[in-house]
Amino acid sequence: MEFKICSSAFTEGGYLPGWYTLSGLNASPPFGWAEEPEGTQSLSIICTSSRNKVHWVLWNIPNNNKTIYGRLPAEKILPGGMSQGVNDLLGTGWTGPAEKLPDLSLNFTLYALDQRLEIEEEEVTASMLLKFMEGHILGVASVSCAYS
Repeated sequence: MEFKICSSAFTEGGYLPGWYTLSGLNASPPFGWAEEPEGTQSLSIICTSSRNKVHWVLWNIPNNNKTIYGRLPAEKILPGGMSQGVNDLLGTGWTGPAEKLPDLSLNFTLYALDQRLEIEEEEVTASMLLKFMEGHILGVASVSCAYS
């Protein structure tokens, strides 16, 4: 089997519902995954748009979780030891797209890691998280959606 991620909010290549955007509730979407590589200790998600904006940075998702519920609070530390970094739009946590733009898409990339990440920096960006994950990535899965 192959490492995979999906969302109950949209299908692969489908449309992101409005309530996950700034014009709606700006709620983070829910996700589930399966078949993470053997030895996975934690997972991370980075969401980027086709406009090269980072919408979400989330790490230290416990390996015993198989889902992330939607509507996570915009806080750095979350229940279960998860942490959120800063995005390119409003700050900490998830920020959905602000407006419908032609050909706007979002890509959610899930990383399976061989350890939990001990990050002490106050504000962690996607590029910083990628550097912290170097040498610890066991597998990568992704899912995309449109908002146009």
